[in-house]
Amino acid sequence: MARYKISNKNIYGFKDNMYQMFLLIPVVWILTLLVEFGLGPILYIGYQKNVTLEEGEAGTEAGPDVPVAKSVADMEQMETFTLITKGAVVNYDDFRVGDELYHYITLPSGEKVFAHINKKAIQETDELGIYRLPTGVWKEWEAPEEALIYKNHVTDHYIDMYGDFVPVLSEDTYTRTLGSAASAWLCIIVIVLYRVIGVRKGRFAPALFWKSDPLLPKNDMECWCASTFAIWAHSFSMLEGWPLVTGVHRNRKAVANFKNVALGEQWEIKNRQDGIQTVHELVEKHAGRLDTMYAGWDLCRATQLLGMMYMVKMIDREEMDREFSAAGKVIQQQFSSWDEMAESYLGGYQAWLERCGNQDAVQYTERRRAIFKKLKANINGPYSVPWRTDLTWMPGNGKGERTVVKRILSNYRP
Repeated sequence: MARYKISNKNIYGFKDNMYQMFLLIPVVWILTLLVEFGLGPILYIGYQKNVTLEEGEAGTEAGPDVPVAKSVADMEQMETFTLITKGAVVNYDDFRVGDELYHYITLPSGEKVFAHINKKAIQETDELGIYRLPTGVWKEWEAPEEALIYKNHVTDHYIDMYGDFVPVLSEDTYTRTLGSAASAWLCIIVIVLYRVIGVRKGRFAPALFWKSDPLLPKNDMECWCASTFAIWAHSFSMLEGWPLVTGVHRNRKAVANFKNVALGEQWEIKNRQDGIQTVHELVEKHAGRLDTMYAGWDLCRATQLLGMMYMVKMIDREEMDREFSAAGKVIQQQFSSWDEMAESYLGGYQAWLERCGNQDAVQYTERRRAIFKKLKANINGPYSVPWRTDLTWMPGNGKGERTVVKRILSNYRP
């Protein structure tokens, strides 16, 4: 089944009010500095405490009270110990098991063992080339294959002189890393908030959860009324079209154009009172009568004006729906189908152009007729909405029957 697709030229909102995001750059920078130089030193104290091994644990520097083992028997009897060995052992006599480095050591007793050593805790002695290894413990293990190639070594145990050691960052490195992370996260948060706020305010369509767009119809009545001005909503490049109840999102340019030009200059509507009065005049002119000229032109413009006034926030959703319902019922009384309504609308449009002295009135009218035909051909378009849809208004900001709108939105994507 074909899906109905409107313009996605501003789906990510990056063409609307981008200067606002650039204005936030100094704010992000200041917050980053506060995190790095204000919060960083405080957090570093806790970080250092958590990652630093307690004195006497395996992997720490061996103090003078840590005994020196000389044989496997010594290590079996001692809870912790250290070794004194030559530099060649800790620099060359080694092999790897995955990411871990092990050394093979010959004890003063002549026994050969393996050791996992924290090299950052090795200490020099007074004797050149001789080193005091970190505090160690004698641990049982299942020797890996890499160790078994060394003959005459003890393989059921090894010396753990690494323990739970992790490299401790310097305070400068830690705070700079924290500042960089804060900067990245703040930028992500700003972009997400810009998106969420922008969608909620109707400035652009959601990029992912597009059915949550607040400017989409919330019930069948709104969907039907949006269809009455779908021809207009697809007649200008700046508009995005049906099924938006406003014809376009509230980007800065569209709001300014609707408020100052379309409503202000063309209709002389400066506020809510002016707008509602104009809508009532257009509707009441044809209510209860079947002999009026170009009723479609006036009535479709009445619903169009309601969508425009809601877009610029002259009226709220509740009032738009109430007026939608009243105008829509008159349209249903005047006509028996979308085709009949469209012909009346197009006839009134051409007559209006001719009254304005437009020499291309016929050509412009045919363009809008072509738009109507294209929209009507779409099986999920505005004129797939049943003509006799119930237009009863229900208080509660969008409440009402949703059978039609669910079908429409299931086949819609921005």
